[in-house]
Amino acid sequence: MIAALRRLADSTSSVYASCVFSFVAGLFFIFIWTPLPFGWQGIDAYYEVAKTLAQGSPFEPFHIVWGYAYFLAFWYWVAGDVLWVPLVAQAALNATVPYMIYRLVTLELGHRYGVMTAVLTGLFSFNTVYASTQASDTICTVLFVAMMWSFAQGRSSQNPMRFAVSGVLASLAFQFRPNLVLFPAFVAAVYLWARPRRAGKLIHMAVFLAAFAVVASPWILRNYRLTNLFIPASTHGGVQLWFGSLQTGPYQSNWLYNPRAAFEHPPQDYSSVDELPVVVSGRCHCGPPADTRVEVVYWTDRNPAVRRVPAPLAPDGRFEIALADVVSGSALSYYVEATVQRDGGEIRHVAPIAGARDPGIFVLSRDHLGDLDAGNLVLDVFDLARIAAWVSWGDGTPDLQVVDLDRDGTLTDADLAVAADVLAGVLRTSGDAPPVVSTITRDASLTTLVLADGSTLGIPRGFANRITDLELRGPIAQSLVSRSQTLASVRDGSLPRRMFVGDISDGCLERVGVNSVGYRRYPHEMRRFVALSRDNISRDPVGYAWSTVVRAGRLFVIQGSDDGRTAIQFENSRAIYFAGQSITFGYAMLFLAGVIVAVRRGQVRALLALPIVYVPATISFMLINARYAMTMQPFMFAFIAILIVAWVDRWSPPSPAPALGRQSEESE
Repeated sequence: MIAALRRLADSTSSVYASCVFSFVAGLFFIFIWTPLPFGWQGIDAYYEVAKTLAQGSPFEPFHIVWGYAYFLAFWYWVAGDVLWVPLVAQAALNATVPYMIYRLVTLELGHRYGVMTAVLTGLFSFNTVYASTQASDTICTVLFVAMMWSFAQGRSSQNPMRFAVSGVLASLAFQFRPNLVLFPAFVAAVYLWARPRRAGKLIHMAVFLAAFAVVASPWILRNYRLTNLFIPASTHGGVQLWFGSLQTGPYQSNWLYNPRAAFEHPPQDYSSVDELPVVVSGRCHCGPPADTRVEVVYWTDRNPAVRRVPAPLAPDGRFEIALADVVSGSALSYYVEATVQRDGGEIRHVAPIAGARDPGIFVLSRDHLGDLDAGNLVLDVFDLARIAAWVSWGDGTPDLQVVDLDRDGTLTDADLAVAADVLAGVLRTSGDAPPVVSTITRDASLTTLVLADGSTLGIPRGFANRITDLELRGPIAQSLVSRSQTLASVRDGSLPRRMFVGDISDGCLERVGVNSVGYRRYPHEMRRFVALSRDNISRDPVGYAWSTVVRAGRLFVIQGSDDGRTAIQFENSRAIYFAGQSITFGYAMLFLAGVIVAVRRGQVRALLALPIVYVPATISFMLINARYAMTMQPFMFAFIAILIVAWVDRWSPPSPAPALGRQSEESE
């Protein structure tokens, strides 16, 4: 066996065989069997986005970067809606990784280490498995390894053009995985800090970072032009940070079970993007655009004068209109009216259906955790809390016009019960619906509503209009904090009960909403989730710090589950999760052993270690997945190769290595 490993490591043919094996294995996972449950269409909705791009539509999202979507769109433009074509291209590109990592490791450590790393990558890389589905990780890994190889070539040859190529590849790589956006600065800092320190390094890094900035800047400028915000990568980091802040304590394995996850959705439709005018948008299919007139009718609590503005229709029925006079802190009431000329008459459609009697409500505010009901227009959990504070302790000065729901002139537990019924969507027209509130308990500091399903909603005394101070346990309680009901529909029994959060529709008027277009919605969501994350972290900073350390370790090991809310369940999922966990745990142990050997032998190279340090450092404080480790797996194989070659050398003397690559003499 030792002799076979010796021959394997000494032969360049092993590298090319590894590339061939990687491609064949990729085809196997595409066309015959794959352990992944996603299918050819993949995850993160790239398939749908790419199809629209292939048809000539502009790139609209902000929660994903453009790289992988355009990669897929190119193949759909060339071959049509044939899903396996981009997957085969992925497999072919992934088959170049063994060769590139061979050249990189050969520059850093020598020929045998490069060959062994290539063999391990070709045979055992999970990237080959992910080539069978539409996910950005496979192509990102190809670009990332190419970038590192080019950087190593620049360092070895002192050729600035190699650094320029590396900078271009770095800018492309982060358009596939946004967390790589800071990697160029990280690798440049380490390169400049490492010995020997000389002036030429400054020139190299200036070229590297300039190339990165030039290629990355169009995306950043596009984001700024549309949102007036500096968004270097995507807005999805805020969501991932929110999920990560929920993965603490007993909820380390699944944030969905954390009761605080209920605060993800606000009780009222609002936006924090107050630097730019709000945008009312939707689709109108009420008639031909040439025969249809769409108007937005609106007023605010600051200016009750009713205004009408026309909203021009695009050929596909879309409309967008900016309302520049809606100021921060105000509540917007609005409805959309479509008038169709037909047979000499007019047909009128309105969304929401009651029009001025029960309009849509929208608030412009940056108070992510506070009471958004600027104009006392909706009933929400803040009103329920005010009723509880008054009934329990006589605290506050509630507005009876708003919260005296049973209209008896005072506030009692009956009003609490009605408020809970309204927020839960229970109708009292027939009188036979069971009450939502079962019992109410009180003490000097807390009022607790025990609800029909056994869940509880706790309102602390001194509740300061910060929704995250509420104590939640169970489904109904968790649902109450993300709902509101217009007071117009509560007071007028003839109006339909309309739980208003998000867009509103009425037949041929669809997706009507305010700031629901991507260039307003995604920046707002980023801000909201960062605010929620900061609130979570501030409540248990030590627990969050520990959970970050745990996630950094879990990044290297797949962790499956039989729980459908924790991990996707599919045929043979238990066996596949167990196999994935066992294999990745084995990789992690061999990697650690390789690091120990590399340290003892003085073979630790910064370029091989940097990705393994950077990826956990920049993502472990968020929600993580072992899939995110794909970009650093080839570099882990380099340390495993050090372990294997050291073991072979221990039992068999090395033969002279062929001069197939320039090994760097610079120790960094």
